[in-house]
Amino acid sequence: MVINLDRSVLNSIPRGKRLRLREGVCRQLKDREWIFSKIEGDWIFLTHESGAYGVAVKVEDIDWSEF
Repeated sequence: MVINLDRSVLNSIPRGKRLRLREGVCRQLKDREWIFSKIEGDWIFLTHESGAYGVAVKVEDIDWSEF
């Protein structure tokens, strides 16, 4: 699945915003909701709500319907 979001939309995501992983993405992760940290290229860096660890996922791995 290819998601075409305008770069200005991506750049407007506030740090700390909760984002949800799409179903089927990173199935090994129990938690689907993560805290937005930053964007680098097509990668979105997310932090677990505990702050103890994070993941990097592609733009298309996020459930944008909730944003």
